[in-house]
Amino acid sequence: MSVAEVSAAIGNLGNVTNEMKDKVGLFGSPLDTRANHELVTELTKQGRDIVQAATAKLQLLVNSASGADKSAARKLSKDFKAQLTLFEQVCARAVASESTAVQAIRSTSVRRDTERDLANYNEDQIYTQANVQVYDEDDLARREEDIIKIHHKLGEIKAAFQEVDGLVQDQEEVIGAYNIIVFTFIKVSTEHGS
Repeated sequence: MSVAEVSAAIGNLGNVTNEMKDKVGLFGSPLDTRANHELVTELTKQGRDIVQAATAKLQLLVNSASGADKSAARKLSKDFKAQLTLFEQVCARAVASESTAVQAIRSTSVRRDTERDLANYNEDQIYTQANVQVYDEDDLARREEDIIKIHHKLGEIKAAFQEVDGLVQDQEEVIGAYNIIVFTFIKVSTEHGS
């Protein structure tokens, strides 16, 4: 596994994260559309796929690296962990924003009932409903499904994050043990050489 492949995967995850952040920023604005929500769901899936592939590549790189590649693998592990944290934060923000929006719509709106006959309204109902936003139950159901999908992918991303975090900690332990061995060797060599 090459350093360049892992580095490219980290860059791709960064691009997905930035695009997702832009799309999540549109939630609740006049530019917010169903297509925007579908794109956020798709970006979450792409990000999860990149995370899984990059985690596997990074593990192979860490296990097979030697010399200068070992140092590069350590740096890539830390970079990947940082990018993964940003992606996780954007996913969490998407879930929180959608959950809040769905709750707000449900609490401040009335359900659109296309089967209701307008002739059955009295004047008070018409004036009351003129100030209330109307929502479509199917749209809210889709948004709630998006929340569940993103939340599920977030769980998978957290699992990958823990794997990468474990790799970084393992590397730090190996380096610490290596430093102790080298220090002990130098100390013993110095004592016997004097």
